[in-house]
This record gives sequence, C-alpha cells and structure tokens, in this order.
Amino acid sequence: MQVAASRSTLALNLSARLDALIGRPLPFFAAIFFVFLIVYGASIFLIPKRYGRLIVGDGIYYYVYVRSAVLDGDLDFLNDYTIYQSFNTEDPIKKKEMLERKTPIGMAANFFSVGPAVLWSPLFIASHFIATVLGQASDGFSFWYEAPILFLSIAYGFIGILLIDRVVAGMFSRFAAFVSILSIWLATNVVYYMGVSPSASHVLSLFTSALFVYLWWRKSPHPSPLPEGEGVRTRRDWFVWGLSAGLMALVRWQDILIAVLALFEWVKTTTDSPQPITDNRLLITDYRASPIVRRLPSAVVNGLLFLAGLFLAFLPQMFAWQMLYGSPLTAPQGGGFFQVLHPEMLNVWFSTKRGLFAWSPILIFAVIGFVPLYQKNRLLGAAAIVIFVSESYVNSIVNDWWGGEAFGARRFISLMPFFALGLAAFIDYARARVSQTILLVALAAFIVWNNLFLLQYNLWLHGIGHISAIPTLQEMTIDKFTAPLKALERLRGR
Repeated sequence: MQVAASRSTLALNLSARLDALIGRPLPFFAAIFFVFLIVYGASIFLIPKRYGRLIVGDGIYYYVYVRSAVLDGDLDFLNDYTIYQSFNTEDPIKKKEMLERKTPIGMAANFFSVGPAVLWSPLFIASHFIATVLGQASDGFSFWYEAPILFLSIAYGFIGILLIDRVVAGMFSRFAAFVSILSIWLATNVVYYMGVSPSASHVLSLFTSALFVYLWWRKSPHPSPLPEGEGVRTRRDWFVWGLSAGLMALVRWQDILIAVLALFEWVKTTTDSPQPITDNRLLITDYRASPIVRRLPSAVVNGLLFLAGLFLAFLPQMFAWQMLYGSPLTAPQGGGFFQVLHPEMLNVWFSTKRGLFAWSPILIFAVIGFVPLYQKNRLLGAAAIVIFVSESYVNSIVNDWWGGEAFGARRFISLMPFFALGLAAFIDYARARVSQTILLVALAAFIVWNNLFLLQYNLWLHGIGHISAIPTLQEMTIDKFTAPLKALERLRGR
C-alpha cells in the first residue's frame, strides 16, 4: 500500500512540475538557448573549421556585404574574395567561381541578399571598434569579427522562437504551444541552422517572419482580453508592419510571399461590416452609405503606408543591386535559374534529397493542422495554405530545388511560424482523442530522430560515415542510430 501511495505521489509531483513548466516555459526555453550558445561556443575551439574560419560556404557572400561596406566603404567584393581565397586551399572550384564570376557591369558578383548584413551591422561595427582599441583589428575575417555576429544570429533565432510562442500560446492551449515550439525548434532543421550553421540566412529569416506574424497577431482581435493599446491596427501599425515585410524580403527575397497575410488582412478589414445593411433600397439608391465605400479611403491609405514601409525596408537591396548589377531590381542568378513550367513540387516535399517531409517528418502534422487552423481562424488558415503552396512552387522551379548542400529543406525555415500554428492546431485536435503522455512521447521521439540525423550529417561533413547525394532509406533510418557509436570511435581515436 505504501509503495503504491509513493508511486502515486511521485506521479502527481511529476505531473505538477510538468504543468508548471508548460505554464511558464520561458526559463526552460532560455536554458535551451544558453545550451545553443555554449555548444556553439565550445565548437569554435574544439571542432576544426574549414580554412580556419568560422564563416564559410554561402555565409561568406552574406558576410562580405557588411565587411566591405564598413571596412572598405564600397561594395566591390574583388578584394574581399581575394582575401578569403588566401585561406581557401581545399576548394579550387569555389575559388575559381568567386574570382571569375562577374555582373553585367563588370563587378564581382554576389547572388545573395543584403539582409543578413543589415541585421549584423550594428554588432560588426561595435566589434570593429573594440578590436581597433585592443589592437586586434585586421582584415575583417578573424574570430574577433566573425564570432560575435554568429552568436547574434543565434540570439535572433531565439527571439524568433519567443515571438512564435507568443502567437501560438495566444491562439491555442499552453500545452499545444509548448509542444509545437519544441517541435519546430528541436525536431526540424532549425536546430541545425541555429546551432551548427548560423552564418546562413535561415535563422535570420525565422526571426523576420516571426516578427511579421507577431505584428499581425498583436493587432488582431482575440477572444481573450488584450493589453491596453492592442487589437486596433492604426496607420502607424500598417507602416511598421510594412517595414517588417520589407525586412523579410531583404533577408530572403522569396519571403515577400509571406506578405500574402497582409493582403488577406487588408481585404478583411476593408470588407468586414460590423453592422450589415439590411435595407436593400438604401443599398441600391445610395452606394455611399455602404460601409465598404465609407471605409475605402482609409483602407487605401493603410495599404499605401504598408507598401511604403515595405519599399523603405527593401531599399538597401535595391541600392546593392544598382551598384553591382546596374539595376535596382534584378534576378542575380539569371533567367536560366528558374524553370517556371517544370516545378518539382513532389520532390521538394518528399524526396530523400532534402525533401521537406522526408527530412523533417513532424512537419507533415503541421501541414495537416492547417485544416483545424482554418476552422479556428479562416484568414490565418487560408493565408498559411496559400503561402505554403506558393513557397513550395517557388522552391520547386529553381535549378537546385533541393537547396544545394543543406540539412533538410532549408528554404522553408521562414515558414516555421505557420508550421508552429498548424502543429498547435493539430495537437489541440489530437489532445481530445489521445492522452497528453502519448503526445509528449511522440515529441521526444521526433526530437531524438532529428538530432541523430543531425549528428550523422555533421559527422559526414567531417569525413566520418557516408550520406549519398540522394540518401537511401537505410541512410536516413537505420544508419542514423550508428552515428553516436561513430562519434565515440572518433573521440577514442584522438
């Protein structure tokens, strides 16, 4: 009897602690964030870096914008690429591409966006000042310059996670929000781009899209009472919201598609009639009495303010394109980069070659959750579906629809706010049919599955194990469970 009572008491205590954790998750989320910082900080010293630098691959193209602008006062990247190539003794193909690829006006080409440099620039300038005072200033490629902005990227990602949590918890149960946030954070490729490769633009795109969705939610009607000043979108709000849309596009150009949410909101606020007209004669004889007509001038101003904010925030990219390509609007990769009539939608979703659902299977339930999300909030649900399909199509018509060398479908990370909302909607739906324990066990399984895959992938990048260009089912399933053993073998061999 005493044993049974003790077990019952233990179960109750665990349940109470879990409820407290779910009810106030911020300390737990902050602890995870600090783990990211500590692990990445340790990796700087413990794991050999390619070319002896922290920023490599695509990250270098984002980085040279801020390095060249601050240290050289221009956007002529030839000397930046030359400095970088002095470190590069392992990749002759990339070395040739960087130095020989030119724009139509003869400038050193850069196919990547300027947004990350804009977000990094305040800390880069501060780092340069400190490095100069301490006598450590050099060519801009030392750890003094690179490490701070990579930690900043991780911080931006964490802010994005908190913004998503605020929105999801404001629309669904605290339990659904908790599970949803941990899922998109730790059971998808977000964990890789926040903890292993923060020099890419993806964790920054998570932040900007989360900010955009949060600004929508903050000024949208909710069933529960809102803090004073929330719930009414003013003209200033439309302009600020437009700035956030421009920032999204500045970081990743394709994310302008996420602004569809603003279009849906604009149409809704313009056409909604809180007091519908019931007198048909009045509707016919005096169209000026229509609420839509009365609201139209204000709606037009709101829409123009949104577009003005978007344009203003996107100006740095237009300026960069003008300087590099001779035009404020261009497709740097050229027209041949897009195969508009030959989309690879099924491959983008299901291929083992970085397919969205093949590499992050938990997102299948997030997309299924768009249905109950639509039932709860038609505007948001419809926007989520349209944005998901549109982004899928755009990703499917580029030559490298798989996204090059990547951990999963990296180009979808900006959609994580919508996946989190869809997953929360699915969890609240499922919670009425299965126990909370089962859902938590499933969450843990997906997190373990994803992080074993991350370990396997990272070991392969360092020459341990093998992953095919188009991974086999065995590589994506059975082989990942051998990754910890291979890591231990490497550590013992040191």
